[in-house]
Amino acid sequence: MVKRRIQYHVFTGIDMSLHGVTWRVNASALDNMDLLEDSLKWVSGEKSIINRTKDKSFHGSEQYLIVAQTQKRKEAIESLKKLGDDVLTDILKEGIEKRIDDSKNLHIRLELSKLVAREISLADKKTTSSTVKGKFKIESYPGEKSSEVISKLIETILDNN
Repeated sequence: MVKRRIQYHVFTGIDMSLHGVTWRVNASALDNMDLLEDSLKWVSGEKSIINRTKDKSFHGSEQYLIVAQTQKRKEAIESLKKLGDDVLTDILKEGIEKRIDDSKNLHIRLELSKLVAREISLADKKTTSSTVKGKFKIESYPGEKSSEVISKLIETILDNN
C-alpha cells in the first residue's frame, strides 16, 4: 500500500488521499433528471458512474435517487478541489471533525439549486431547499487520525490554488 501512495504522490504532488467520492440527490418525478445527472457529473468528475433508481415515496408518488460515484483517487481529489477555496476554508473553520463519521467518511451537503447553476454553496442547518449529499472516503491507516489526514489534504489544495 505504501508503494501505491508514493507513486500517487509523485504523480500529483499530494501524499494524502481519498479512496473515492459519492454524490447523491433525491428527486421527484417532476424534476429534470438530465439536469440533475449533469450537475452530479460536473461535481464528481466526467469519469464517475451515474445510477438512477426509481421508487415510491411513503405517500405513493414516484421518487428517484440519483448517485454519482467514483472509486478513483485522482477524480475524488478533483471533486474535492471543485468545491473551491471559500467552501474548503469554511469546512476547516467550522471544525472538520463533526463532518467525519466512524467509517472515515467526510460528509458534505451542497445546495442543489446552486449546483445546477454550476455554483458551489454549502448547505447548513438553515437551508430549506433541496440538497446534494457528498461522501468522501478518507484514505487513512492505523495510527493516523482521519480528521488530520483530510485537513492536511484540504490545506494542500488551498496552498496549491
